[in-house]
Amino acid sequence: MFRLLAFIGALSLCFAYATAADCPLCIGVVACGTNQTIPKVTCTPAVVNQTVLQLNTFYRNTTEFTASSKVYSCVKVNFRSTGSQVDTFAVQGCTAGSKSICRQPTIDFNGSLNCSSQTSSSSTNNYSQRSSTSVLLSVLFIIGAFVTAS
Repeated sequence: MFRLLAFIGALSLCFAYATAADCPLCIGVVACGTNQTIPKVTCTPAVVNQTVLQLNTFYRNTTEFTASSKVYSCVKVNFRSTGSQVDTFAVQGCTAGSKSICRQPTIDFNGSLNCSSQTSSSSTNNYSQRSSTSVLLSVLFIIGAFVTAS
């Protein structure tokens, strides 16, 4: 019985890994600059809250994007004030859910707001993650079958 529970636990960890999203994370124009190497992080509620807190500056109704979720979206937002030649705000990070925060109503501002969002299920970096996860799940299933049969 213990072997079966251990197998189920290992399987659930693999499923959790498969649904996690890795998104670039940076806050600020300098950190998000085009010449910077922006680190990717696994989306967690803490990363989501950090990102959405920054986006509250421009978007209304952001609370639904901080809710606990099994699906995450990567978001990239830049703002350039009217008359400015450079961005004055930049953030990249995670939001909860599959809806795009970019489609939410914005607060009135003078300038240009650029936003792009991509759900973790359609993220290009997740293809290799999904395929390696499916191989891992297959191996675990075979091992689990041998363990429970013995």
